Amino acid sequence: MLRRKSEPAASLFDEPDYTTWIRNMLRGLQQPAHVLFDSSVREPTELLLEKSRLAFGGKLTDRYQGVFVDGNPFVVDALAKRYSVSHEQILCTTGATSGMGLVMKAHLQRGGHVICETPCFDLLPLLATECGADVDFVQRKPGSFTIAPEDLAKLIRRDTRLIVLTNLHNPSGVLLDEDAMRALGAVARKAGIPILVDEVYADFAPDHRHRPAALLGDEFITVSSLTKVFGLSALKCGWVIGDPARLQTIRAAHHGELGISRVSHAIAALVLEDIEPFETHWCTVLAQNRPVLEWHQKNMRAENLIAGDLPAYGCVYFPEVVGVADTRTLAAWLWETHRILVAPGEYFGLNGSVRIGFGGKADALDRGLTELTKALHQYRTTQLT
Repeated sequence: MLRRKSEPAASLFDEPDYTTWIRNMLRGLQQPAHVLFDSSVREPTELLLEKSRLAFGGKLTDRYQGVFVDGNPFVVDALAKRYSVSHEQILCTTGATSGMGLVMKAHLQRGGHVICETPCFDLLPLLATECGADVDFVQRKPGSFTIAPEDLAKLIRRDTRLIVLTNLHNPSGVLLDEDAMRALGAVARKAGIPILVDEVYADFAPDHRHRPAALLGDEFITVSSLTKVFGLSALKCGWVIGDPARLQTIRAAHHGELGISRVSHAIAALVLEDIEPFETHWCTVLAQNRPVLEWHQKNMRAENLIAGDLPAYGCVYFPEVVGVADTRTLAAWLWETHRILVAPGEYFGLNGSVRIGFGGKADALDRGLTELTKALHQYRTTQLT
């Protein structure tokens, strides 16, 4: 249970974007709250401490290497083995957001046009507009959250420089399989436009765990990190995978990634070289949590409170709230009256839905969803009649 200083609900949910909202929400939590919006697996703190001690608890690890030129060589080597790519196809970054920014800045130095999926993690179009780009949105079809290749093709312009997707999709958690990705890739390749894919959740999907989109064709650029699946945001370890010539262009545009921590990437190297305990951690968390969510989801759907299937993989769920068009107002009411935190769909471009995260502790998830069920019944009775 987290706590937050007393603050009017409206002021918290009037923030213009998800990134600003979450920063303000996380700042100084003090009052009891049911936190249902987090989109990462909880940190495996003991495992992280074990690797930290191995790196710096006695003799200095040889993984403590310079990162200024091409990143930590042990991190690069571990990633190359994990994803079956060459060292020249990897660019180390301080995280996925940094990687997305580097790719966008390299392709949008003179502005241009970007096509981004919607619903979407709103930081992605924000990064593009900060580069001076004009952004259009390709619709992920409600319910299935798939993308029709013909819809993507219709949006391509002469000045289109980049297509931006997530896989698993944020906020729905839906996987676009390789056939779907290849179909989108064919559209992009014909137009000579790269597809930047945020794959921070992709390792949740067994068949795609070692198959980044960059392996499907040179038109794809993959960005990922240790943050979401492995719960290791403290290490600030991310990477870009793509065609060597394209990555060389990105490096040349920015003189490499200048903010990488030599300390944290030394620990990240040890994590990546012995990833199995960290894989076991997230698998255990979801094995405990998913049945809890499935039980509550089944009941809430039976009571006509929510609609929408659970995604096959991952730790987020994006249901429609039945009968509620304004989920920003709902989320503010849930916080003000019940101290329940969900992310309203307005922050992702889809009113009427909320994103629920289930990568934390199972008992807290159970309590939170129990309270959410009660609160939705109350909201329907007192606010919608």
